[in-house]
Amino acid sequence: MNCLALRWEDDIIVIDAGLMFPESELLGVDIVVPDISYLIENRAHVRAIILTHGHEDHIGGLPWILSEIKVPVYATEFTLAYVDGKLEEHKLTDLIELIEIEPKVKFTIGPFTIEPIRVTHSLVDCVALAIETPVGVVIHTGDFKIDLSPPDGKPFDLHTFAEYGKRGVLALLQDSTNVERSGYTPANGPSNPASTKSSPAPKRSSSSPASPPPSTASASPWNWPGPTAARSPSSAAP
Repeated sequence: MNCLALRWEDDIIVIDAGLMFPESELLGVDIVVPDISYLIENRAHVRAIILTHGHEDHIGGLPWILSEIKVPVYATEFTLAYVDGKLEEHKLTDLIELIEIEPKVKFTIGPFTIEPIRVTHSLVDCVALAIETPVGVVIHTGDFKIDLSPPDGKPFDLHTFAEYGKRGVLALLQDSTNVERSGYTPANGPSNPASTKSSPAPKRSSSSPASPPPSTASASPWNWPGPTAARSPSSAAP
């Protein structure tokens, strides 16, 4: 259940909007979604939701947030394919603008300039976010593992992380799943080419540094959007 609000003066961006499945003591509860009372109270200042990847604990709460706060959603192509289905199910398709982002292509929302950084995970098309604020850079890693043989052939971008490290980072918000275990997380292995093809996405915008946005089937082993990704303490909603 990851959901982080980052605010500078009158501008708020939200990173991820997850849900989690209830523990055994929560009888009669189907799902648990973030407490968005802060966002509702400040809805006039919320500019966008930015997603790091398509697992349910990062996108599953979107319909509940977007039903209250109509803002653009930024994500990679593969993640947006998951979001499309959720918006259609909840009859929000025509109300929400979806904006596709790409690694290493910066875009600006209010006072925030954001660079997606490719990371590898148990799902394809995942990104970390380097967010330039008036007081410094905040790095939000999303969920990741450093996979040297990712199923889609797109490697973890260690070089961009190193460049930001040399420049200096104000805060690092980092996935911590299995951090206390020694060794390495194994690779997911080769993918089934058929499983990497998503259905055609609807028309959507593309982010561009020169055009700031308005303010206002069967699962393969590596693409199931289940609640297995990290739940970082730093990603709790206010």
